Amino acid sequence: MRIISSAGKGDFILQETDQKICEMHYKNWFSGSAHTRLKGNQIELSPKNVWANKVRIHKNGRIIGDIAFNLRAQMIIRLETEEEKDIRYILKNKGSMKARFQVYNESEALQFTLLSEWVWKKFRYNYEIEFADFDERIDRDELLAYCGYAANLYFALISTV
Repeated sequence: MRIISSAGKGDFILQETDQKICEMHYKNWFSGSAHTRLKGNQIELSPKNVWANKVRIHKNGRIIGDIAFNLRAQMIIRLETEEEKDIRYILKNKGSMKARFQVYNESEALQFTLLSEWVWKKFRYNYEIEFADFDERIDRDELLAYCGYAANLYFALISTV
């Protein structure tokens, strides 16, 4: 499975083998607003503030969670389940010279890793996804779409520091 950058403004495709699962489209590079259609659901992500360090997640017009950047340079993805329970995932960059994002659940169990590949010709990142023991408390493809967005947001926020 892969996340493939498809446009300079941040757009990316979530792809399994040769099948496109969804494509995240950004309004423009500076707005941070993005949307996709995934399994019949309309997903929209929009910054809560001008610094874009916190982002709202909307699914079919309803706020279901957020993505926040914490002081440890981690991205916290908080999602509300249908039972209205909060589930949190943490995206951490574990790479030094090359970005390697690991996604953990609340129990600190590794869910999957996004291995970055810098594409010089296009000046953007693609990611190969390596799965660990995914807990399936939320749809895997949906969480991967949020993680692709969070990885882009991570680089945008880190580059401003």
